Amino acid sequence: MTLTGIECWSESAQLECVAVCRPAALEVATELEASAVGFIGAVSRQDAEDASGRLCEALTRFGCRLFDLGDFLPESARAVSDASVNRVFVRDTAAVVGRQLVTGTAAFAARIAEFDATHAALAELIHGGPRDAAPVEGTGAGLEFGDVFLLDEERIFVNLGLRSDARALQGFLETAWGAGFQEVGVVCIPEHLGIIHLDLAFNVLGPRAVLARTFLKHLPVRVITPAQAPQWESFEGYFTRRGRKVHALPASESPCFLSNYIFLGPQLLLASQSAAPRLQPLVKELGIEVEGVDIAALERGNGSVRCLTLPLKRRATYA
Repeated sequence: MTLTGIECWSESAQLECVAVCRPAALEVATELEASAVGFIGAVSRQDAEDASGRLCEALTRFGCRLFDLGDFLPESARAVSDASVNRVFVRDTAAVVGRQLVTGTAAFAARIAEFDATHAALAELIHGGPRDAAPVEGTGAGLEFGDVFLLDEERIFVNLGLRSDARALQGFLETAWGAGFQEVGVVCIPEHLGIIHLDLAFNVLGPRAVLARTFLKHLPVRVITPAQAPQWESFEGYFTRRGRKVHALPASESPCFLSNYIFLGPQLLLASQSAAPRLQPLVKELGIEVEGVDIAALERGNGSVRCLTLPLKRRATYA
């Protein structure tokens, strides 16, 4: 079985098809093991599978067509994938940019082989077998898609930080221009903050707003277009000039995974059960509803709903 017609132009259009990956055969049994694979705590295989099942149930309940990449692994990649506990975090590995699958490059050594296995599964799902996707070019350069947001049909927002670096940017820009996007905004979260991806500090709130941790207002945005020299803008000015209001996460709130949600539809978010009650008052004035799902076990892997899902098809226009 292959998937026909991948297409994504924004983060908040109706989600129709999404890829996930069931938990690996191994569990993370100790704090030492957790540290080795980038987790923030131990997690049993059963707890991980239960949480994954609840996430999949929520996605299908709201009408998403679901593909488990574990079902599409070629035999040559199955053993390494089954031993890769981070494989559930499919978002980092690739993205559909316009109508093209773009594959990322792992900056964390423990995930390099896992990225390759996931790319092989995506090729099987989308093309029915091995076929080159658009890779991010740059020798030794990392680009993980937890750092990439499709703002709308013209604009993409990217972070260069702990897991994504400038050496990969030129290749990604060429891919973005080829896909039809006209602008890429680039922010650089300081590495000493320990924030591994942009989606742990930022997310969109539909076509007219974004949610951001307060420190981001101090970081400039480099605005890159195909035909002009790059320009600098302030973080808040960048979004204001493009018709988006910046909503700050309350300073009194522990950020946790508050920004790591996805849009199921233009007015409906899916977030972790722990984040949903705190998100609700932040988005109420925008007419957005929040659905919560209990994935606490998987969040010990240092990611949440956005990290665990790879959109393959969203409606091209807002409902």
